[in-house]
Formats: sequence, C-alpha cells, structure tokens
Amino acid sequence: MTPEELHWRASAYDPDKAKRNLKLQYILPGCAIAASIGWGVYLFCTDVISRTDWSGALGIALSLISILLGIVNNRRILSGKKPWGDI
Repeated sequence: MTPEELHWRASAYDPDKAKRNLKLQYILPGCAIAASIGWGVYLFCTDVISRTDWSGALGIALSLISILLGIVNNRRILSGKKPWGDI
C-alpha cells in the first residue's frame, strides 16, 4: 500500500475520531424518528389517493438503517475490531 493509503486507513480507525462520531450519531436516530412521526402525521392528514406513496417511509427507514450501521461500526472500532464491510 502507498503511504497515502496507510495514512487514510490509520485515520479511519482512530479511536478519538470514532468517539466523536459516535456522540454525534446518537442524535441522528432521534431525528429519523421525528421525521417518521412527521411523515405519519402527514399521511394521516392527507386524502386516501396520496396514501399510496410509500417512498417517504422507505427513505426514512433506509436512513435509519444507515445510521444504526454507522453506530455499530464506530462501536466496533472502539472495541478494537474491524468495522463491518471492511475487507
């Protein structure tokens, strides 16, 4: 590997950076839950014809999954393990 790749890999596994990211990532599930509640209220208040649009729920669900995977990966970095998806 080149020195640039070694530098990038070292910064990706930095425990201090993982701690900072983990603190910020704990805020994001609350935002996703608030967005899903807002989407549910919007869906409840609209007419029956527009209730077939589930792309908003899919986007919120996928973003929540992405946030949770980021939290798991940062916890794995802090415990000294490799993150998921790292080959």
